[in-house]
Amino acid sequence: MIVGYFRKIDGGEEAAPTAVLRAERCLRIETDEVGRYMARTQLLSTLANGDVLVSPSIAHLAPSVSEVLRVSRHVHARGATLRLVLEKIDTSIPAARNVLAAFAEFESRVLAERRNAGLYEAALSGARPGRPRKLDPARISLIASELASGRTAASIARELGVHPTTVTRLARLAATGEDDL
Repeated sequence: MIVGYFRKIDGGEEAAPTAVLRAERCLRIETDEVGRYMARTQLLSTLANGDVLVSPSIAHLAPSVSEVLRVSRHVHARGATLRLVLEKIDTSIPAARNVLAAFAEFESRVLAERRNAGLYEAALSGARPGRPRKLDPARISLIASELASGRTAASIARELGVHPTTVTRLARLAATGEDDL
């Protein structure tokens, strides 16, 4: 059986994708709203050996090529095939599956490069990734001096509004002279 699926893109109309799927002779057409995948999940679970899942394009099937590759693998595990009309990809051909895998790896590397470039630019501007610090360097040096004078980590933690573990960790880092305070 030939079944069609598409998810709406940014509230777009469904007339064009539906027309494409009807032209591909889909007997059943399922749709999802933007950001939803319930119909796709149910459709994938009903696929049987020899079925063909047709989608108008990669964008109408999933938000990323990596997700399309995951869907394709799930479809093939059920004995069915996937066809993407706009890109002219038919996964019944092994080379098409290899193309999807190559695109997914390329997409993953591009995203990693963008993330690393963003982190590098943020570091140049003085920003640090991660959670904001609870204590500034002046209070950290206060912790070391207070512990040296005999106060407990718990009492210092209560005063500063942090956990005692934070106090002991920062005191240890201050004592070793590490720069990651």
